[in-house]
Amino acid sequence: MPTDAKRINGLHEIASRFDGMLIDQFGVIHDGQTLYPDALRVLAGLKALGIPVAVMTNSGKRAEANRQRLVGMGVPRGHFVDAVSSGEVAFSGLTAKRAFLIGKDGEHYGFDGISFVSDPHEAEIILILGSNAPRTSLDDYRRLLAGMDLPAVCCNPDRLMLTPQGLVPAPGAIAALYEEMGRKVTWIGKPYAGIYRQAARLIGNPARILCIGDSALHDVAGGRNAGFATLLVLQGVSAGHDPATLSPQPDYVMDAFQW
Repeated sequence: MPTDAKRINGLHEIASRFDGMLIDQFGVIHDGQTLYPDALRVLAGLKALGIPVAVMTNSGKRAEANRQRLVGMGVPRGHFVDAVSSGEVAFSGLTAKRAFLIGKDGEHYGFDGISFVSDPHEAEIILILGSNAPRTSLDDYRRLLAGMDLPAVCCNPDRLMLTPQGLVPAPGAIAALYEEMGRKVTWIGKPYAGIYRQAARLIGNPARILCIGDSALHDVAGGRNAGFATLLVLQGVSAGHDPATLSPQPDYVMDAFQW
């Protein structure tokens, strides 16, 4: 099918059309390990134009951990207004005090005040914050979840995540499995509305917002659902894809996150 997206070579071509940017973290600014080559130049260019940036991420960790990650990777703190994570949005709305955690071994998610219990019978909810893939397969998770009937909250709707071993099942894939088993899942993060409302507030709710991401299913769909313009970058989970095959279609597409 033909692509509806306008192809651009760099963000400078359209930046002045917008008053604010919501930029995905993983797959756009960095690959989970290092910054993409032109990321700092893009953020500096937006700062020079006075365009505020909120960094968005479907991360089960709270916002502070993601702010620290960005700064630790070399992004100047003044280059973005703030970070907003699906974990932060989920934490702000939680009423449960005891949860069974599905996450990545050794990770601390910052859900202070929540008691994580090892026996699901003692829990009020399942919190799906991370994934142990590829060490733990989806079949392993199916066996783990088979005897549970708790409501679940998925704090990272991504179905795939970037790792040094390539793309592997992300928390969203685990949550989808649980939902397919007939259980109730509440989804928080891109492409759902709550994270976009929070991100837009962070940058002052400007009239013209551009959402930039590497996933049609999450970044483009979410931005469109929120009523914002969208730009898909053909890196991260969309690396090597023909933009004409992606759905939904973004307003703009470019090969790499560059100025």
